[in-house]
Amino acid sequence: MAPVRKVATARVVTAGLVAGLVQIATVYVLQPILGTQRGAFSRFVADGLGMGDGRITAQAAMSIGGLAALLVAAVLWAFVYRAVAPAGNAVTGMAFGLAVWVAGALLILPLLSAVGAAPSPGFLGTGFSGARSALVAALAHLVYGGVLGGVLNGARQEA
Repeated sequence: MAPVRKVATARVVTAGLVAGLVQIATVYVLQPILGTQRGAFSRFVADGLGMGDGRITAQAAMSIGGLAALLVAAVLWAFVYRAVAPAGNAVTGMAFGLAVWVAGALLILPLLSAVGAAPSPGFLGTGFSGARSALVAALAHLVYGGVLGGVLNGARQEA
């Protein structure tokens, strides 16, 4: 079997996009179940990008910007996974997804808050909607990683 590092760039992009879309769908399924505020993260991203202060007030524009940012991040993280994963499968992908969530919650969100106009998301992102929002994010990242690892495992086995 070929290692994950040998998977073609187009397959990594596809895997990242598929995993990112499934992750977003997971959030939309879990939010009403767990009673978290829908769109809080998208507003945070929009504020950080300077789109939430009245220059762009349309909810659709903020949603499209947030979606684009999430999908770009999903693809970039897929390339990181390809570089660091010894073998691609759903289990290593889930571990990677959880690591991405921890890195995002402890490093990236506070940095975005520090450099942008966005308010602090709080420890592990609990400022969005409390501990349940952190749980939604952690579960969504587990799903992202599992799908990413599974898709790249299939690509690896085909190689």
